[in-house]
Amino acid sequence: MKGENLPIHGDGSNVRSYLYSEDVARAFDVVLHKGVIGHVYNIGTQKERSVLDVAKDICKLFGLDSKDVIEFVQDRPFNDKRYFLDDKKLKRLGWEEKTSWEEGLKRTMDWYTQNPDWWGDVTAALHPHPRASLISLPSDDNCFLHYKMRGEKEGNLDSSSCLKFLIYGKTGWIGGLLGKLCNEDGIEFEYGRARLENRSSIVEDVRRVRPSHVFNAACVTGRPNVDCCETHKVETIRTNVVGTLTLADVCKEQGLIMVNFATGCIFEYDEKHPPGSGVGFKEDEKPNFTGSFYSKTKAMVEEFLREYENVCTLRVRMPISSDLSNPRNFITKITRYDKVVNIPNSMTVLDELLPISIEMAKKNLTGIWNFTNPGVISHNEILEMYRDHMDPEFRWVNFDLEEQAKVIVAPRSNNEMDSSKLKNEFPNLLGIKDSIIKYVFEPNKKN
Repeated sequence: MKGENLPIHGDGSNVRSYLYSEDVARAFDVVLHKGVIGHVYNIGTQKERSVLDVAKDICKLFGLDSKDVIEFVQDRPFNDKRYFLDDKKLKRLGWEEKTSWEEGLKRTMDWYTQNPDWWGDVTAALHPHPRASLISLPSDDNCFLHYKMRGEKEGNLDSSSCLKFLIYGKTGWIGGLLGKLCNEDGIEFEYGRARLENRSSIVEDVRRVRPSHVFNAACVTGRPNVDCCETHKVETIRTNVVGTLTLADVCKEQGLIMVNFATGCIFEYDEKHPPGSGVGFKEDEKPNFTGSFYSKTKAMVEEFLREYENVCTLRVRMPISSDLSNPRNFITKITRYDKVVNIPNSMTVLDELLPISIEMAKKNLTGIWNFTNPGVISHNEILEMYRDHMDPEFRWVNFDLEEQAKVIVAPRSNNEMDSSKLKNEFPNLLGIKDSIIKYVFEPNKKN
């Protein structure tokens, strides 16, 4: 109608079941009057057609040569080959399709051509690339043409000019560091304005920012620590479960990868993974620690996120950074405790791993990843490093788990994560002890 080409995702072989709107409306009427409460009825047709055949029929109605008008574009993510619905149950209620494909298509075309004032300007929705759906696009959107999911290597976004991140968690530690890294690397980004449980606000953020990727660093961890979650359970659920799932679902609808900063504090040492054994929990293993309500919510949401193929879940543990003044820094925490336990754990050095999270986005990696440096390190080993590099006079006192339990509300997770998957993807990743020295103590010693 506007004289533009007719874009088709992929090769147009995807098949769909098309029904005329009046037949669908009659189906609703039949279900309303004859259906059984609590039952589900599929409204469909046995007559499937490929997207390409539909396009050719539309061209024929407009008197156009399909060879000149149809334009094949890169397929969109999650474009299912078939959406077949068995409508036998509905037909048993007395419904049947009455309008033929040819007649329904002709009626539809006539209505649109005769009533242009009814449906307004839908130019943005006609753009073929899903990342920009419902958003007006500039002419330089070639960056979006390269988007593909994991396994399609030509989809890697190596140029920062093709990247724009939408980051949630502006006021948080990791969210703030991500913004700083983007500024340093020349990557365009904006922080999300929406509260994660507000779906419509998230959609508005996506429309406004038009990101290439979404990063979620927003969660309730509790202040000053996870014990706070024990008395603020609804707030914890609202953000850690409802909010995270809502964001993942919006991203899936918009064809966006969501990089989600999760936690590895959903495991604890057991008979198969004893302390000091070098046997760490792998990505496909199910959580076995729900001692704190915080960990319980994070384990719960991770299980649901496994079903979203657009989500990259990064299990962070006991995060460490070179900013030794930050109270969230694990090193800073334990240097200020009156007493500390001494247990080997997997940990995450943010100075090394946060840049890797950006590289993972560029590679469009998805799935679950143990986002920790290889190996384990104990509390005492860290404090010995702190003493040797920062303060020769520093001293500390140990106590055991039983004594610790008397001064905390919720138990704490202790475990080793198997980070071989991450190491295979990024071979230069340092072991935890070497990483702490290189990224934390050596820079601070110089300063």
